[in-house]
Amino acid sequence: MSDFIDKAQHKAEEIAGEAKEHIGSATGDDEMRGRGAAEKAKANAHQAADTVSDVASGVADSATKAASSIADSAAATASDAADTAADLVDRASAKAREVDVDAVVDTATSPRTLAVVTAVVGAVLAAVLISRNRRRRSPHLVRESKRAARAIARSTGSKPIFGR
Repeated sequence: MSDFIDKAQHKAEEIAGEAKEHIGSATGDDEMRGRGAAEKAKANAHQAADTVSDVASGVADSATKAASSIADSAAATASDAADTAADLVDRASAKAREVDVDAVVDTATSPRTLAVVTAVVGAVLAAVLISRNRRRRSPHLVRESKRAARAIARSTGSKPIFGR
């Protein structure tokens, strides 16, 4: 960022160049007028460079502030997430301490529970076997029906009901 002294110096150079240009025009000295115009142009270029430098510094400062703000926001969000996770872990461990493991084991191994589980497994197994046997018998019966229908159709001379 250009400082105040540089800006003042460049403005003074511009004013001096403009003065030389006016003196050269008034006296008819083209050489002085040309040097004044050149100094004025040089000073204006320096002032433009100062302005560009100031704008660039402002943009860089704004970008730095925005990045810092985003980083702070992300850090706060991460901290909140970590706090929430820690709370969940604390609640889960408290619940785990509340469970009476011996009571659960006693319930799971009680004769009544084992009898119920055995009955349910037996019922499921029976249902699977019955369903399986029905599926095995069904195609056999259908084949017999097709054969019988074909035999009847042949004996009567009509077309069979089941395709071909």
